[in-house]
Amino acid sequence: MKGTSHMMIGAATGIGVAVWTQSPPINTALFVCIGAVTALVPDLDVNGKLANKITIEKKWLVLFFTVAGLLLALYSYFMLFGMKQASGFILSVGLLLLPRLFIKQRMMLFLTGALVLYTGWYINESWIMYIGLFILFASLVSHRTWTHSIIGILFFYFVAAEIERVYPIDGLLTVLVLSYMSHLLADMKMLPANKKGTKFFYPLWKKEF
Repeated sequence: MKGTSHMMIGAATGIGVAVWTQSPPINTALFVCIGAVTALVPDLDVNGKLANKITIEKKWLVLFFTVAGLLLALYSYFMLFGMKQASGFILSVGLLLLPRLFIKQRMMLFLTGALVLYTGWYINESWIMYIGLFILFASLVSHRTWTHSIIGILFFYFVAAEIERVYPIDGLLTVLVLSYMSHLLADMKMLPANKKGTKFFYPLWKKEF
């Protein structure tokens, strides 16, 4: 199922929870936004809408290595001689060319998770650290495996519970968990739009439902 459809289902989940908890209008709007975003979280394991939005752009890291390569080439030309100069030129060419070939979206997502984790640690906000850990986790697994399973739900539940502990809004935990689960349910094979299903019991049982 496409990301836009997941967002719509997540937003509808937010409205449902708001009605159930009789939330005020401002909380209803908050739940709609949170539901729409959370419904995309399981697809952090692939180049989905949310992953592309939060990931540090590849071009900045490539630019860093390009500048480093050019500086090394200049340093080698003016300051080094013989084998050292040749080695410097070879390394500078590597810095100019290799990052463009090997820096992928998943690596950038991993770096984003690491940055979020460090930020949470630096400002002493555990819920931000948990989000960083989940992003790191998603960047390392294959699509439609761990994040699309009961284990993924449990992992995200701990993240959501920590967010709700810091921001004790009635219904917030429910919106977060149900919106996450809505993604897995919407990806099931029973829906005609899906060619593949959801591996709820991965890795113990890899059957798609």
